[in-house]
Amino acid sequence: MTDWQTQVRLLWWSQLIAIAAMEMSEPFWPLFLRQLQPAQDPQALAFWSALIYGAPLLVSGLAAPVWGRLGDRFGHKPMVLRAMLGLMLSQALLFFSSSLWEVLIYRLLQGALAGIITAALCFATAIAPAERRASVVGKLTSATAAGAILGPLAGGALVEWLDYRAIFLSSAAVCLVLTLLLAWKLTGDNRSAPRNASADMPAEPAVQKPVPVLGLLLTVILLLQIAKAMPSSFFALFAEQQLGATPLLTGLLFSSAGVGMMLSASRWGRLFDRRPPASGLLLLSWLTLAAAGCYLAHLYSDWLPLLLIRFGWGVCLGAMLPMVQASLIRLADSPRNGRLIGTAQGTIRFGNLFGVAGGALLMGQWGYQAGFIGASLGYLLASGALLLAWSRLNRTVDAPTRSSPLRGRQTTDFEKAAEGRG
Repeated sequence: MTDWQTQVRLLWWSQLIAIAAMEMSEPFWPLFLRQLQPAQDPQALAFWSALIYGAPLLVSGLAAPVWGRLGDRFGHKPMVLRAMLGLMLSQALLFFSSSLWEVLIYRLLQGALAGIITAALCFATAIAPAERRASVVGKLTSATAAGAILGPLAGGALVEWLDYRAIFLSSAAVCLVLTLLLAWKLTGDNRSAPRNASADMPAEPAVQKPVPVLGLLLTVILLLQIAKAMPSSFFALFAEQQLGATPLLTGLLFSSAGVGMMLSASRWGRLFDRRPPASGLLLLSWLTLAAAGCYLAHLYSDWLPLLLIRFGWGVCLGAMLPMVQASLIRLADSPRNGRLIGTAQGTIRFGNLFGVAGGALLMGQWGYQAGFIGASLGYLLASGALLLAWSRLNRTVDAPTRSSPLRGRQTTDFEKAAEGRG
């Protein structure tokens, strides 16, 4: 195993454990907030739960591009350590919180300082060979999915045996150990600055001047995350009221998508590394249509077929967002991807906010059916945007005049322009 592969494996395990530690508290925010202020009425409790859940997403959406750009300038290892320390600090402060306002402030701090997914992705794509980056993105995505599955289970066990504050203390301790391990074992990335750069090379990355295809892919990322997040605000109620599901069965239905995503993401990455970019975008368009069909099937399924449908949806998830991000990095063809990855991750955060809010609005006004139809429409729009990007990318293909770093395809006018900008 080469050195960069060892580093990616270390990042994979660290990200899985960190995400699991962070996700331990996610299902239990309303219960913890009710414990802090038992006199809260249900409407106020729902408001505070939404605020404390959504506030870090907004802040991290704004902070992610900044941290990515700093990583390009100073190296991505400091950003990985900063993210892990930020998560450790915020979780430790939450352990000592005594009011709803304190919880909100500490969650905002978490959104500003943490962001381990962005930091790990920037580091890994900086050290990986260009022809293996899709595999790396898929691999790290599988770590996120696994952590999101394991975290709530561990959090539930801690609440059952101890109390809610034990979640925060355990999470802080885990993140402190991970920070020390990464500081010791993680090497500095030497690709944060362009190799063989000439003296007159501009300091800004190639993505400083965006092109239509990159803009379309960022739009796709926003639409995909909106569609993914829409049902999350009402899925538990849908399972309980429409399917008669118990809490255990609801958990199984919810996590089956994560299992599909975890098992498929790395495999999708290896497949996309072998495909030309335009072909990859076309495949993503078809997978997005399949995801829309999975959402519509929610409305006409009992719990057992829905378990399989959500697993299939998770398999689609393993390709969609990760491989759109990989295509974005691949087409930018820049040695400084931190800002681009940070922008993509910020777009994901905003999409999550819009999706949760939109799903709650649709469900509140017109019921579960409207929520799933709205999410399916988001996938249909994303599929159309992917087809448009595929068409534009095909139109830029010219006869090859040089060897391309991307195997099995011709050199595009976009890449020639990117090379000219450095």
